[in-house]
Amino acid sequence: MLHCIYLNVLSKKNNQHFKMKNSEIEKQHTEYQERFNKERLVYGVPEEHFKMVAIGYLDVTEPFEKGVVSTNFIMKLYALWNEGLTLNSLGSHICEFCGEATSNSEKELVDTENKIKYFLPKMIFHYIEVHKFKPSDEFISFVVTK
Repeated sequence: MLHCIYLNVLSKKNNQHFKMKNSEIEKQHTEYQERFNKERLVYGVPEEHFKMVAIGYLDVTEPFEKGVVSTNFIMKLYALWNEGLTLNSLGSHICEFCGEATSNSEKELVDTENKIKYFLPKMIFHYIEVHKFKPSDEFISFVVTK
C-alpha cells in the first residue's frame, strides 16, 4: 500500500522558528489527504476521507483550555505515543510559554471508527503537565478507550 510521510509542522525562515497553529496543521493535512487520494486513484486504491484534528499546537497568541486530566489519560497517551511511527518535524520548537522544553516530533493517531486523524506534537506532554493544557473531551475519550 502507498504510504508517504508528509510533515511541515515547523518552518525556518531567516534563522527564526515559526510554529504552525492547530488550524494550519489541520489545513495542511487535509490538503495532503486530497493530493494523496488523487495518487491512490491512479493505482486503483480507494480514497480515504478522514477529518483532520490537530491537538496541542499551542501558541502564545491564542487562548487554550486549561484543566486537570486523569493519570489514566496521561499513561495511555504515553503508551500510544510509543507505538508505531513518530514523525519528525522540519525543525524544533521551544515552548513559547516558559522556554524550558523543546520538541521536534509529532504523532498521528487514527480513530477509524469515527474517521478522525489526530495530529499532536510531543510538546503536548509538557503543555499538559506544566501549563495545564486540557485537550478536548472527544480526544480524551478516544485515548482512554484505546
